Amino acid sequence: MFFAVVGTAVLVFGFMDDYYKSTTVFYAASPDVFKPEQLFGLSQKDMEFYGTDDDVDRILTIAESGELKEYLIKRFDLYRHYKIDTANPKAPFKVMELLDKLYDVVKTRHNAIELSVEDKDKALAAEIANAARDKVDEISQRLIRQSQANNLAILESDFAAKQLELRRINDTLTQLRERYGVYDLEKQAETMTSVKAQAQANLIRYRAKLGVLQKKANVPSDSLDMLVASIEGYDAEMKNGDANLKRYGEGMNDVSLYAQLFKKEREQLAMDQERYIQLKTAHGAKVSSVHLIESAPIPIEKSRPKRSILILVAGLLGLILSILGVLLLDSYREVDWKSEFKQ
Repeated sequence: MFFAVVGTAVLVFGFMDDYYKSTTVFYAASPDVFKPEQLFGLSQKDMEFYGTDDDVDRILTIAESGELKEYLIKRFDLYRHYKIDTANPKAPFKVMELLDKLYDVVKTRHNAIELSVEDKDKALAAEIANAARDKVDEISQRLIRQSQANNLAILESDFAAKQLELRRINDTLTQLRERYGVYDLEKQAETMTSVKAQAQANLIRYRAKLGVLQKKANVPSDSLDMLVASIEGYDAEMKNGDANLKRYGEGMNDVSLYAQLFKKEREQLAMDQERYIQLKTAHGAKVSSVHLIESAPIPIEKSRPKRSILILVAGLLGLILSILGVLLLDSYREVDWKSEFKQ
């Protein structure tokens, strides 16, 4: 037992390095914090600030991704730090394997995420852990913003098509208005009818006046000529009013249809432009995809090896083996080996 304890002590104190673990704790943020309808208060439901299980799983997947680990290897020159020869064809596998042993990310029972890094250098362990968390946030934001960028590109492409369609509708509407003389669907017909009615009333009055004056003697001819001219004018005005009303009636439906189409397309384009502005604002907003609870501190106590425990276990094993050895020796002494061999 003595030799086991001494041997273990020599091993753990002479050949086993101290490792320090640093842990950062954070929550996954809800995608709601990136949505323009939530940012601008246009949604009917309250904003969720903390992510669901799916959001936590997405963050965990990113935290365990090869992209993240390659970033850590490159940023902190882990080939040199772990003393791995880059000329070795298996060097990428070895550095990744060693990093995997020293890097851990788990979901807690409270749905938080704990990201831990072990290293012989306590300050470096904290720096790598915090850098890994920041990279998780960066990658997560990039994925969300890439989706937003795709939507912006779709809206930009849709703008061109809608603006072209709006111009086509407007050109057709202009041609129809000029052809049928329809410019005000709400008041024009009423105005035209009123003008025609006034002309008709004037025509009746002047014809009656002309009839009376023609029966009288000594009426100046120029007065009669003026009445005749007025009657002809009102008659022409009535006929023109009839023609305008007829033309108005022929084109009213088409003008109304295209006016409604133009209004609808213009309103939709305005809504899309407003959504585009909101989405672009959300795309550029500085919003984190994680809620930081605790940064990774520089650890004070080592995480391993637990030398006292190892020595104690070695002592116990040595004691157990010693007892077993003594019992075995005693049992062998009680055996009559000569008689056993004779048999």
